[in-house]
Amino acid sequence: MLKKLEAVAAVGFVLGLLLVLGASIERISPQMPQPEVVGGAGTASAPALVSAASRLRWGLKAIRAPEAWRITQGSEEVIVAIIDSGIDYTVPLLRDRMWQNPGEIPGNGIDDDKNGYVDDVYGWDFRDNDPDSLVGTPISYHGTFVAGLVAASVDAATGVGGVAPRVRIMDIRFLDSRGFFYKSDWWKLAQAIEYAVENGARIINLSLYAKVDPPSFVRHAIQNAVKHGVLVITIAGNEGSRVKAFGRLPDVITVGAVDRNRTPAPFSSRGPEVDLAAPGVNVISVVPGGTPVSSSGTSFAAPHVAGTAALLWALDKRLSPEGVLEILRATAEDVGPPGKDEATGFGLVNAAAAVKLLTQEN
Repeated sequence: MLKKLEAVAAVGFVLGLLLVLGASIERISPQMPQPEVVGGAGTASAPALVSAASRLRWGLKAIRAPEAWRITQGSEEVIVAIIDSGIDYTVPLLRDRMWQNPGEIPGNGIDDDKNGYVDDVYGWDFRDNDPDSLVGTPISYHGTFVAGLVAASVDAATGVGGVAPRVRIMDIRFLDSRGFFYKSDWWKLAQAIEYAVENGARIINLSLYAKVDPPSFVRHAIQNAVKHGVLVITIAGNEGSRVKAFGRLPDVITVGAVDRNRTPAPFSSRGPEVDLAAPGVNVISVVPGGTPVSSSGTSFAAPHVAGTAALLWALDKRLSPEGVLEILRATAEDVGPPGKDEATGFGLVNAAAAVKLLTQEN
């Protein structure tokens, strides 16, 4: 089993590097017929290799995360579910940040906690219907990259680090090896959301786009999550047009992207649905195998908001999703026209101001 895990992880790392170099999975297997794609990972560019940095990545500084860390770096009791393409939990900066199911005995082939999922130690792979993202079909880089932005341990050598480096990450794989999902997959997404809720997630990061509106049972799963006190964070989209699909749902927080000058990214979709903005241009995180890369997209803006929300819950677990959103909106830095606007919403998320306001209220 160990050799198999190592082999699969190696394949995932190679695929991640191929993506970095601009190759596509379609070129690797051009004869494989593909079903109708209806959505996938919300990226605006392929990842690019980065050289070692001697300072913290710009996205953390832009949202004033280091100032927030003087008050809290998060809590292991706060779980952020990453519904995405799967996470390489062997990456050193993520290994200790993974949620571990307290009711499950690893590898015994028994559903110890009787939640309907056997050996779901770190989460569940709804793509392959097994407990491990690193077993079965290779994972895309996207989920690991997103997880790193939320909760990776801070690495001074590369500048990589998560907004909330003390919280736990729940790995829920939904996307395929190319970072897509298909018309027949909607039920998997509903199950993934339900899994996150039933297993204690406080935040769901949904860095996904969809070409069509989700069916009613997916919308119901999101509504049910919010009803159970879970914050659902999604993306504005990367078409540079109007917000679509997940971002238009009334029960989610919709996040747009800005660059290091606090200017809305040209690709970031606009609309009255946009609640907040966050760094989403040339942000740095890790891919499977642990290599640091930079990439762009509203997919990578949303985790900055998820991490900030996690910091708030680390300070006060009694907060409702509405209460968290109220604080995030009230403390956001207005970087567009005065007041709420369609590109950045209430403004750039400000982790330091958010946690300071909460400590003052308490």
